[in-house]
Amino acid sequence: MFKSAFGFILRVLLASGLIWLGGCGGFGTGNATSPGRTPNLSVQTSYRIVGTIGTPFIATISDARSSWVVQGVIPLSIVIVNDTPPERVVVTKAIDDTSLLSIEIITGFTVKVLASTTDRFGVAVGGVNQGGGNGSLSSLAPPADPDVRFFVKGPNIGIFNALIEDQTQGSVLQSRVPSLILFDSPNGGTLNGRLDGIFTEVGFVGPFAIDLIVNGTVVRAVTTGTTATLKFP
Repeated sequence: MFKSAFGFILRVLLASGLIWLGGCGGFGTGNATSPGRTPNLSVQTSYRIVGTIGTPFIATISDARSSWVVQGVIPLSIVIVNDTPPERVVVTKAIDDTSLLSIEIITGFTVKVLASTTDRFGVAVGGVNQGGGNGSLSSLAPPADPDVRFFVKGPNIGIFNALIEDQTQGSVLQSRVPSLILFDSPNGGTLNGRLDGIFTEVGFVGPFAIDLIVNGTVVRAVTTGTTATLKFP
C-alpha cells in the first residue's frame, strides 16, 4: 500500500515539475523495479556533446550489451536508460573545418571525462567503467534490438523531468533540451509489452517537441504542451 501510494505521489511530482534530479548539464537517473514504485535515485552516467553550436557529428555509443549510431549537431545530451557499463562513446565531426567538438561524460554534477578535437573530420573518444571512472570497452556491442529512442527536440534549452518505463522497470531523469534518451533492452529486449515516457517541463519556455522512435521509425510524436506522455504500442 505504501509503495503504491508513493509511486502515485512521484508521478504527481513529475507532472508538476517539483522533482529535481541530477544537474542541468546532465542527467540524474534512478531505477525502479516496476513502474509506479519507489525508484532508487542514484545518479548515473550521461553524455554531453558540446562545442561550436551547429557542428554536425556522427556518434557511436555502446555499453556492454547494446550499441547505437547517432547523427546530430552540437549541442546534444545523451543518456542510456537501463544501461550496462562499461560504456564507450566515439564522436566524429561530419564537417571539414576546425570547429570545436567536445565530449563531457558526467555523473551528477561531476565531469568524469573531457575529450576534444578541432581537427577536420576530427574524432573524440571517451569511456566509463563500472565505477564511473575512466575506463574502456574492449569491443562494441551488437546494435540495439529493439532500438528505442526518445528524442526531445524542443523547447530549445528547456529543462525537463521524465519517467521512462516498461513493464518491469522505471527510470527518473532530468536534462536540458535537446536530449536523446536511449532505452536499452526494454521489456527484456522485446517489443512484446508496453513502454512509455512521461515528460514535464521545469519552467515554461515553449511547447514540447518529442519523438518516440522505434527501430528507426517515428511511432509517436508530441508537438504541443508542457507535459507529454508517449506510449508504445
